[in-house]
Amino acid sequence: MPLRIAANGGTHAPMSASTTNAPIKPPKDASQDAPEGGLRVRTLHLAPDCTIAAVPSGVSGETARTTAGPGEAQPARPAYTRADGTEPAKPADAGANGAETPRPSGVWLGGAEPARPAVIWQDVTTHSRDDLGRFLAPYELPDDVTEACLAPRRYPEVSVFPSGIMVHLPTRHVWDASHGRYLTVLCLPGRMITLHDEEIPLLDRLVQMIRSGNAPLQASVQALLIFLLDACIDANVHFYMEARSRVEQLAEMLDDTPDAVTPDDILPLKRAITRLSIQFEDQFYCLATLQTLQATALPLTSQREGLRDIMDNQNHLARSQARLEMRLRDLYQFCLLVLQRRTDHRIRVLTVLTAVCMPLTVIAGVYGMNFRHMPELDWDYGYYAVLAAMLAVAVGMMWFFHKRGWFR
Repeated sequence: MPLRIAANGGTHAPMSASTTNAPIKPPKDASQDAPEGGLRVRTLHLAPDCTIAAVPSGVSGETARTTAGPGEAQPARPAYTRADGTEPAKPADAGANGAETPRPSGVWLGGAEPARPAVIWQDVTTHSRDDLGRFLAPYELPDDVTEACLAPRRYPEVSVFPSGIMVHLPTRHVWDASHGRYLTVLCLPGRMITLHDEEIPLLDRLVQMIRSGNAPLQASVQALLIFLLDACIDANVHFYMEARSRVEQLAEMLDDTPDAVTPDDILPLKRAITRLSIQFEDQFYCLATLQTLQATALPLTSQREGLRDIMDNQNHLARSQARLEMRLRDLYQFCLLVLQRRTDHRIRVLTVLTAVCMPLTVIAGVYGMNFRHMPELDWDYGYYAVLAAMLAVAVGMMWFFHKRGWFR
């Protein structure tokens, strides 16, 4: 889609018109400098035919990234915007004789003004509360929603406010990550904003899916939200498959070489699968809340069926994950049993050695007594005879315990 070149050198796309009767004010021009840390915004325009809007020559890729650093202003809307938020078709300045003069602050690339996009998706990555607060200020969100965006909780949350919906749900980049990455999704009329403080590969895959033609069924914020949630469930399936593969590898190792596996090898895997199960439960909570949600600004009535399918898939995935946890619990018990058997075997060996040495200790104790009259002491072959007797006793007891199966 044709972009405008702003006076500060950044690229802007025209803001979307509201798709409902509750319009959103477009962000105002940011005149203040961005603080240290910066704000990275990736903007994607979804055309009415559910494809990414074309980018004119000179701008690479379907998405435009803007980074606000120290001393830079974060552009939020085109330079040519009337006071009421509307935009002229072809902004230009008229001279004294009525002729058009070159536009000093922005021009349309590609000739005529392009059609407005059906949905605008802005993906925001930042660690700075101040940057994010300035970015969200023009949308005039309720205080509790703004606070939830600036200081996201470590638990799932779904909120409805007059102009839209906020969804806060966990994701992860790899299945065995030690902690999840929470994603905040703001759904406004004609615009979806995703907020996060760490890179989330799921969003990059989502853009690639849209580019390859696997786009939402409708060009609406509601459909884009369902598309995002469906991609989360697809990622969960891959995570579950990887976890199941690890568990099966561990089971085969226990069957082939039980002594090579210890409980310390199973516990990290058990903790990772438990964390994954918790994420599935948190996401299911968000899905269940959205299923019963009544939002006037963004009604989800047309998306109920899609939400129900996603919930069924997530519910099935949760049951499979529960079975995987039971399987891993059984493997852990089996590993403990193998360890117990190994310990019992060692104790049996020590018991046999103690039983064999006991009569030998008695014989040595008898001939270690300091009596003056012990006939065997004067016998020339007494020493050899006692050694032979002790060896015979030891061999006899070893044979006895072996026949009884103490060495198996």
